[in-house]
Amino acid sequence: MPSLKSSRAVRAAVLAAAAGASFALYAQSLDLEPGLYEFTSTADVQLPPDVAAKMPPQALAMMQKPHIAQHCIRQSDLDHVSREIAQGKPDQPESCKVTEHSMSGSQVKFTTQCAHNTGHFEGTLAATSFQGTMVSTSDKGQTVTVRIAAHRLGDCSN
Repeated sequence: MPSLKSSRAVRAAVLAAAAGASFALYAQSLDLEPGLYEFTSTADVQLPPDVAAKMPPQALAMMQKPHIAQHCIRQSDLDHVSREIAQGKPDQPESCKVTEHSMSGSQVKFTTQCAHNTGHFEGTLAATSFQGTMVSTSDKGQTVTVRIAAHRLGDCSN
């Protein structure tokens, strides 16, 4: 059984990677058509050998199982993010900073530096879909790769 501390560290790394990926997708989706989107995310967690040895195989498998969720993206969400980016204040935790950022056509890349991890995101955006990969490495040596894809299902239901 993994220690509570190592389990929390893994969960924190997964959440940080997912949050970073979500930020990137929203931040760069200014030309995205508002509507109901289905998100599919898959995490690949690489743990230090001592932590992995203490973790039951089913726990790691559960973390790596694809997660599917639907979320309504409204024009007001896109407008809010546009303002945040224009002001250089993306919606990130105070302990995180976007250190590199580039967008060329439909391609976006950025790096975030947080108190306990660094994340690198690369993705492709279209009018009604996006996909990307976020690789997050903690200061404890844990690496989490989150692959996320989303496509528009239709209009939001209020």
